[in-house]
Amino acid sequence: MGLKSTQGADPTHLEKIVLARKVGRFLIDRHTDEERLVVEQVAMKLAQDLNMEVRRTLAFELRSAKCLSRDLAERIARDVEEVSSSFLANAEVFEDEDLAILARSLRESARIAIARRPRVPDIVSLAIAEAGTERSVIFLVRNPGADLSLAIEEVLDRFGSEHAIMESLGKRGDLPLSVIYRLIDRVSAACRVALVREYGLNDAVAEELGERTKAHSFLHWAKGASYGALNCYIRHMEQHGAMTDRFLADIAARGGIRLFEKAVAYKSGIDIEAVKAVLRSKCGARQQKLLNKCGFGNEEVPRLLRAYSAGLKLSNK
Repeated sequence: MGLKSTQGADPTHLEKIVLARKVGRFLIDRHTDEERLVVEQVAMKLAQDLNMEVRRTLAFELRSAKCLSRDLAERIARDVEEVSSSFLANAEVFEDEDLAILARSLRESARIAIARRPRVPDIVSLAIAEAGTERSVIFLVRNPGADLSLAIEEVLDRFGSEHAIMESLGKRGDLPLSVIYRLIDRVSAACRVALVREYGLNDAVAEELGERTKAHSFLHWAKGASYGALNCYIRHMEQHGAMTDRFLADIAARGGIRLFEKAVAYKSGIDIEAVKAVLRSKCGARQQKLLNKCGFGNEEVPRLLRAYSAGLKLSNK
């Protein structure tokens, strides 16, 4: 590796950068414990170097390391943003608990780097939601690899009035039904308050427009929600007797095609892909038979099919 020629000397910054690159690449590979110990001692000195470019080079090279001493990893993680960001965004050397501790104790730029990781475990998301500002939390909710199961209530409590965060949450397809209802209510309420305060509308008009916003938010969620989340919603509606032909026709006509198709699959007991193939075919007899199987009468089927056709055109625009 050529380390001996640099030990004991006072290399220039350029030589230190080259050394940092070599040290980082060495520590990525498998070596004996004795070899790693010697090279990690060199790495720690480089991680403490006054020149930021030296430290940044080392951090960048070590972002893919599978094993590092705790002291070295934390030293890099707690460095300035220019050094630590790429390391925190990718490093695999931290346990979930370690990342959660770092997310609570480091500066906001570090939380953003952690929030952008390919995978953010639930306890780390919770730490960011509790300690972060709007900047880190919006990166968190926009990250499809972030598990929000523990963090979602905290996000809603702290940032329920932040439109960008609420809208980003609404685009996720992995939220439980109870959260969806709460989220949509928050968006609707925020809209009503803004209309009254900023535009001077009276409460009745603001309430009506707020309800429209609520409906729009629900449709926006339904278009991107996972089939599992849609299934949960449909089951809830069925239990309350609300999955009626009029409700489904209204949803379909507004572009809620995925929810309509999933509801038909749920009510008929037929695979979703088979349902989509029948509904999108030109065969009226097959379509009628499918909707009859869902419990809809012959007088209700034409309205449902017209709404579905209108919704398809709307969603394809």
